[in-house]
Amino acid sequence: MTASAVAAVAVLSLSLTACASGAGPADGGEASIDYVIWDANALEPYKDVIAAFNEEHPEITVNIQALPWDQYWTKLQTQASSKTLPDVFWINEPNAGLYATNGALAAVDTANGIDPANFPDASIQSYTFDGELYAAPTGYATMGVWYNTALFDQAGVAYPADGWTQEDFVAAATAISTALGSEGVFGAAAAPWTGQETSYNTIYQSGGEVISEDGTTSGYDDPGTIAGVKLWVDLAQAGVSPSVAQITDTPIPQYFTSGKLAMMWSGPWNANSLKDSEIADTVAVAPLPTGESDLVTTIQGGADAVSAYSENKEAAQTFQAFLGSKEAQELYGAAGLGIPAFNGVASSFTDAFPQWDLSLFSDQAAHAAPYPVSLNTAAWNTLENEYLTKAWSGELTVEEACTQLAAAMNDVLAAERK
Repeated sequence: MTASAVAAVAVLSLSLTACASGAGPADGGEASIDYVIWDANALEPYKDVIAAFNEEHPEITVNIQALPWDQYWTKLQTQASSKTLPDVFWINEPNAGLYATNGALAAVDTANGIDPANFPDASIQSYTFDGELYAAPTGYATMGVWYNTALFDQAGVAYPADGWTQEDFVAAATAISTALGSEGVFGAAAAPWTGQETSYNTIYQSGGEVISEDGTTSGYDDPGTIAGVKLWVDLAQAGVSPSVAQITDTPIPQYFTSGKLAMMWSGPWNANSLKDSEIADTVAVAPLPTGESDLVTTIQGGADAVSAYSENKEAAQTFQAFLGSKEAQELYGAAGLGIPAFNGVASSFTDAFPQWDLSLFSDQAAHAAPYPVSLNTAAWNTLENEYLTKAWSGELTVEEACTQLAAAMNDVLAAERK
């Protein structure tokens, strides 16, 4: 990391005094731990979380640091190699397996206050390897459809309704693009790399899968998977969605907030930015449409991990346990950071945005597929982008691109198991 990048990192250090109380450092004295996250917007809300933790554990100093997303994983990989990982840090499903199975994460001390039964099973399974839980879920996201009512009204198209289908979605997106395309408005948007928000969901809705349940084989050659990808490729090739080149230049959220996109498939995390956007008064949100399957969406969420190399592991695990508590999760939700992973406290998030019914995101969790991962997810994510870009561009048909992707992905998955 360059000196300028280091200077740009937001750092918050909370210095604490007072004597020890409750379980904390092994010797009963003071301890200082580092906590690293990837969202600078979360720094201020986490002041309240850490302050609440310090009411119980004033003997533990927590130094919180936020790294930009594009630096976070590079920095973490370097630290893992040198065994200098932060004491506690954010992890996600695509990366957890790699760190856990290489000995970089400490198993969660479930005797220290974290009960897996308090969290969605899909979230717990995402961070469990060889029967051990390696991270405490923080929050989770399913996907919904954020839409601009003004564009629907202008095009004379009915708003999305509960129980709407993939066919209804395609019809609405096409009608809006046809009516308003001359003004630079698109009905919907997706790109090869937006799987979490777009194509992964239509894949599961169509009865397909990205990867087998045991993480050993690709699902891209499944007819349902091909159909789920084809829905988006067809929209792009028809001009209903911006092209890959256009989305590379102008990210999808920017299209939406500039009033040039009628529907944006994305997660609840958008609520904080959309409430202050120029189109805030005309933004609404609907559940994802349905397909042939009972599954509607994928579910993904971040988690708090403890470094296996921490010199203050007991203090770090004490903090991790608090982060997984009902109290901390309610503070997380009330700050609008996302849906808390702790069962039964989703309202702390949804109540923070009374202008929208955000309960749809938690309601959809019952019809969600676990986020598709393996031990080295990043390796085949690269392949997805490579092969699916050829489908979006028309260089290959969707069937050809998905079949070739499945073969290449299976080679990567086989190598993981050696």
